[in-house]
Amino acid sequence: MHSVILINPPLTLEDRYGKDMKRFGAVSEPLGLAYIAGYLESLNIPVRILDSQAEGMSINDVVTAISSGNEKLIGITMLTPAFGVVRALCRQIRMYCPDRTIVLGGAHCTVLPERTLKEIPEADIVCIGEGEITFSEIAQLKDISLLSGVKGICFRSDNTLIKTDERQPVQYLDQIPPPARHMLPMGKYHLTASRVSGSGYCPTILVARGCPFSCTFCSRTFGRTFRTHSINRIVSEIQSLIDTYQISQLNIEADTLTVNKKFIKALCIALIESGISRRIRWTCESRVDTVDEELLELMHKAGCWQISYGVETGNQRLLDSINKSVSLKQIEQVFQITKRVGISIRGFFMLGLPGETPAESQATIDFAKKLNPLWAQFTVTVPYPGTKMFEYLDQQGKIRTYNWEKYNTWSGWQGSEEIPFVPDGRTVEELRNLQKRALREFYLRPVVVLQFLKHIQSWQDLQKYFVGVMVLLKSKFR
Repeated sequence: MHSVILINPPLTLEDRYGKDMKRFGAVSEPLGLAYIAGYLESLNIPVRILDSQAEGMSINDVVTAISSGNEKLIGITMLTPAFGVVRALCRQIRMYCPDRTIVLGGAHCTVLPERTLKEIPEADIVCIGEGEITFSEIAQLKDISLLSGVKGICFRSDNTLIKTDERQPVQYLDQIPPPARHMLPMGKYHLTASRVSGSGYCPTILVARGCPFSCTFCSRTFGRTFRTHSINRIVSEIQSLIDTYQISQLNIEADTLTVNKKFIKALCIALIESGISRRIRWTCESRVDTVDEELLELMHKAGCWQISYGVETGNQRLLDSINKSVSLKQIEQVFQITKRVGISIRGFFMLGLPGETPAESQATIDFAKKLNPLWAQFTVTVPYPGTKMFEYLDQQGKIRTYNWEKYNTWSGWQGSEEIPFVPDGRTVEELRNLQKRALREFYLRPVVVLQFLKHIQSWQDLQKYFVGVMVLLKSKFR
């Protein structure tokens, strides 16, 4: 049995959002690592989590922390934009801790396991897909040379890369213990500014895995099958968060929370009957084609105060091209219903989709203003590895860079000259300016200012809005 240290790499808010937007970004609990840690702990495998992002640590700080411990197995989670930081970290670990085994996991590794090991030669193993059981089997090996018997990994053997049989996703999620939040610096986490009300701490609870939809821009890391925790398990975990951290708000997370109406209705009823709905307010993400007025009313009664909808674009041709399977009319109707039942809305919009013209970009901005959610997020389209969009554009020779750390949807605010994809006939500078202009056009409207004044509940809310306006005004001259 090998002791384990799990690491969230030191990617800063400025790295992710840019200098001006970093103050609105999220520092979220690394629940993937916390789930693995909880599972290892249940098997009496020594484990700790080092969240270097939340702790504000440098790569050297992380290596020092590893050197001072006796863990032989190092697990590092990695999203695509963190590739450069993780590669640099692995190099340092290999230099100063040569006897340790490095295991990489996360969305990027799952879709590019062999390539990841080729591009980060200091790493030993890549974990593919859900990591709890896979990592526990690695940790329990008497000899690390016996890796061929572990499903769901890719590993280095001499000069050969070996990929083992696929591991099926966990079907009964309750067999995985709750995430080991007691190993995390819980006081240092916060969601994106638009997802919280006031200054209270708002943790995230993951209630389901998997998504059955086929949007071309999503890799569906958890697979297509929608699997949920039991209602009793979810209610128990929420109650534990209330008791331990005195929370008054919560982010309920799933790839698409409302895809199974029987499940979400049962959850809402349980929140109401348990009295939790009177103690906390919660936010979530959904699709407009998975809700109706009856369900939204029940969700509101159960404490839901905000829903984030992926709108993506204001052009029906582009909606169809990304397999969104909804209409502009559907979107408008659900936005109206959601507002009517008293639930606030965040809208997600993508700029620079494949085949998008300048006029269609403007149509998306205009559609956002017409829908008028309380918050709107405009991101530059990034074709992430593992998505149908990436596969198509790669085959067409239209991927402009494989420098993974540049795969960032906030490139307009980072001032990056390197963007993975630019539609035909358009330029990097145009897309960067477009992202800033979209936010200015949406937020610097009198109707939006009045909406925000109406929704202010604390000094923190007022400060947040004021700083946001200043950032947008400044962006016009930079």
